[in-house]
Order: sequence, then structure tokens, then C-alpha cells
Amino acid sequence: MRRRLFAVAGLAAAVLFGLSSGAFGGGGQQATVTLSEFKITGAKLRSAEFGKPSVLKPGPTAFTFRNKGQFPHNFAIISTTKGGTKFATKDIAPGKSAKLTANLKPGAYLAVCTVFNGFHYSQGMVLPFTVGTQAQDGTWGP
Repeated sequence: MRRRLFAVAGLAAAVLFGLSSGAFGGGGQQATVTLSEFKITGAKLRSAEFGKPSVLKPGPTAFTFRNKGQFPHNFAIISTTKGGTKFATKDIAPGKSAKLTANLKPGAYLAVCTVFNGFHYSQGMVLPFTVGTQAQDGTWGP
């Protein structure tokens, strides 16, 4: 009984901390990603022009992934510049959504759908995007 009480108290504290710190979208930026056959789209997920800031800023980002396709899809960062944030969703069933919060670091990213052992990736479910600004020397910053 005592263990359960501590577990519930710990969970409540984690939820309150998360809500107050913006981990669930309250204080950070938000991005919506749509997955379908065979594309990944997101208004905020695009590459910036050289020397100009990306739409996505470094920091906590609450992602909402919506599968509007007929097959399961996922979203996985398979490549990023050194120090970038790697993350992935589980497979999302058709018509369903998933949420994930990631602390994005500045850099260039490559996201793909890895469903069916890379078949979706090979069919065009690839999305490059950037976070922050790239300097003339090639380094990334906010």
C-alpha cells in the first residue's frame, strides 16, 4: 500500500513538473506532422535558407503526429548534425495520432518512416528540416 502511495505521488509530481515546465506543450513550441502514403508534411518542418533562422527554434518542442494514411506510419530521425536530437515514434495506426516532446538542438535533420523495413522510406517518406541558424563557418546556433 505504501509503495503504491509513493508511486502515485511520484507520478503526480512528474505530471505537475511536466505541465509547469512546458514539457507537454505549455511553454515550448508546437509542431504538427502529417503522415500518409507516401509523404511526411509539417508546416514548421522545413529547411531554412542559408544564414536565416529555421521556423523551428532550439528547445522543447511538442510534436503531434497524425496518420491520415491507410497504413501504419512512424517518424524517425535517422540523421542529424553532430549534437542533434534523435527521437522516433512507435508505429501509428491509420486514423490515429501520437504525441512526443523532444528537446531540439540546432542542426540539420533527416526524418523518415521506417515501416515495412524501409519500404516507406524508399517510396518517398523522407523529410529534411533544420532547427536554428547555420553560420557562414557551417556551425549551427540558435
